[in-house]
Amino acid sequence: MWAEFLNTHAEVHAFVHGIYAGLTEWKGIDSETMKNPDVIKEPHYAKGGYILGTFLKIAIILLIGKSMM
Repeated sequence: MWAEFLNTHAEVHAFVHGIYAGLTEWKGIDSETMKNPDVIKEPHYAKGGYILGTFLKIAIILLIGKSMM
């Protein structure tokens, strides 16, 4: 199962685009990112990356907030 995970350039590229969108966007993956050829080929990797990026963003916000208390 894991041998097939992120084993092509398109998959890695789409996943990283998703992570970046999750870290920087508040309203989901923007339409320009979804037009990227690698994201078009592997939209599920972009969406999974977005979820991971969003979790990372929330964790960072919580850690910063906790350190300020």
